[in-house]
Amino acid sequence: MQDNKKILVHYSSPNIVGERMDITLTISNEFGFVSDAVALFNKRGEQPGTTRCSLRYDETKSNETESTFSGTIKFDSPGYRTFYIGLKINGQVCKIEYDAEEDCAVFADGRDFAFWECFSHYYFKTPEWIKGAVMYQIFVDTFCRSELPEEFNDRVVSWDTFPKWKRDADGVFRNDQRYGGNIKGIIKKLPYIRSLVPEETTIVLYLTPITQSPSQNGYDTSDYEKVHEMFGDWDDVETLVKEAHKCNMRVILDVVFNHSSNENPLLKEDPEMYSWIHKYTKPACWWGYEGLVEFNKDSPRYVEHLKKWLALYEKYFDGIRLDVADNLPDFTLKIIRKFFRKFIIGEVWKNAVTGDFREFLFGDELDANMNYQFGIAIYRYIRYGNYKNFRHIVKKICKLYPKEALMASAIFCTSHDIPRMPNILVGDFMKESIEYETNWDMEKDSYWFTNGVFDTDRFRQWEFDHDQIPKELLELALNMQALTVFLQYTLPGLPSIFAGDEAGSMGYKDPMNRKPFPWNNIDERFLKIYKHMGELRNRYHEIFASTNFSIIQVDEKKLVYKRDNLIFVINRTSENIFIGEYNIKNASFALKNVEEEHVLCAYNAVVIEM
Repeated sequence: MQDNKKILVHYSSPNIVGERMDITLTISNEFGFVSDAVALFNKRGEQPGTTRCSLRYDETKSNETESTFSGTIKFDSPGYRTFYIGLKINGQVCKIEYDAEEDCAVFADGRDFAFWECFSHYYFKTPEWIKGAVMYQIFVDTFCRSELPEEFNDRVVSWDTFPKWKRDADGVFRNDQRYGGNIKGIIKKLPYIRSLVPEETTIVLYLTPITQSPSQNGYDTSDYEKVHEMFGDWDDVETLVKEAHKCNMRVILDVVFNHSSNENPLLKEDPEMYSWIHKYTKPACWWGYEGLVEFNKDSPRYVEHLKKWLALYEKYFDGIRLDVADNLPDFTLKIIRKFFRKFIIGEVWKNAVTGDFREFLFGDELDANMNYQFGIAIYRYIRYGNYKNFRHIVKKICKLYPKEALMASAIFCTSHDIPRMPNILVGDFMKESIEYETNWDMEKDSYWFTNGVFDTDRFRQWEFDHDQIPKELLELALNMQALTVFLQYTLPGLPSIFAGDEAGSMGYKDPMNRKPFPWNNIDERFLKIYKHMGELRNRYHEIFASTNFSIIQVDEKKLVYKRDNLIFVINRTSENIFIGEYNIKNASFALKNVEEEHVLCAYNAVVIEM
């Protein structure tokens, strides 16, 4: 491999269909006389090199030591593409590709290097209120109970009751223990939520499902047009949204269009809208769960009901979150986009462009996705120092996601589906190896298997026994959570808080991570972190509402990146680090006190205005 430091490739992506994409190659003259430079593109389904872009010698940008070649190309259809650069040096054909490991351009020398990636999409705009905002996810049943009618008293448990995690007497695990959190409880706590971020910054309330359902979590809908009686009614929803708007908040609702409860009357009243293994006798169920019956997305009856539900939700909410959006066909997502004309964010765990090469971000489906990819990369870096993975994931998503989508995609480091932040950061059985899709794939550890069978009882018993972080690790967890939240609040997109993160809530997987909000036991140390970061988010709102971002330096110890005129410096280690390039004492923001000009203390992060 020749000296890769003397080869630079720059290109503009993502691109709107029909607008030009610029490509520039800069190469050292030490290699010899360069000619016939061309970028060769490959769209999925096409032969490599089907589309070509000639790179012409740019005399104005070249000099005695290096030569620059530039070209432009337009794409008339949306999609993901890769490209490499072919050229001749002293008459010999060469090929330049991308070394993802070292993040640089290299000459192909027989090894398996990657191509560069780009993405084109239709023009679309996401709402201005989502850009630069902060998201706050509420698991409705466990957030706050207020004015609950007496008729429901015998159906709820005390607020300090631990989540139900054992089997019932018949050997079945059931999510049916309710705490009585409701919409009036959310209204009551709006001033508290608002206090997390100054009022100039929009807070997006993301509510888990509120429609009729037999389970506590609500992801098995039995009536799409009725609010669960314990949560309230549509008048309560209208009041919530009205009061939220008064204090610069927006409200989006979690909706489940892939499947419904097997108790939904439509299963018998309109069976054509469901999928069947044996027609009308054995329904197809999502992941084999008998209570979650899948819809037939090809059915006109399904579409008719879908349009009716969307019209109802559009009447009340500022947007929707699509549960398991990656299980919905592209044509269904396009129908949803057509009939719901407000904000749509989808549950997509993988890279929304290259994960399954779907059309999520073409511009006619989702506005944004749940950016778990950033969250996973943050954890791998903060806990394990895996800077190559962090750099690769963050740069790739910033290069591929449409700017409108990137600004509107929420960075999820926690949610109702994953462990709480302290448990991920310092708890046992977390996974660093890239072979695991997430850090919290703890169930895949052989420890839980007996004769090849996963022992759920043993797993849940361990979760219960280790629910709280040991006291000797709490200070470390606090330091690492502060750094995690710093990244979550300052990378492109918007941070998502799962209610309780800011109060010091702990717990591994469902149901341990869904404990009631600890209103009488908020850990002020955690709350201080979030309020401090909320002030930063608000102070530089315009910068955080954009996608301007570049990594300056990253290694196992420190991370330096830039957004507009702000420099962000992170020390993820337990030791002080010398920072010669910047005067740390001039920082406009710091997680901890700064005492020396060029020394960043352990587990600290600063923002410097340039």
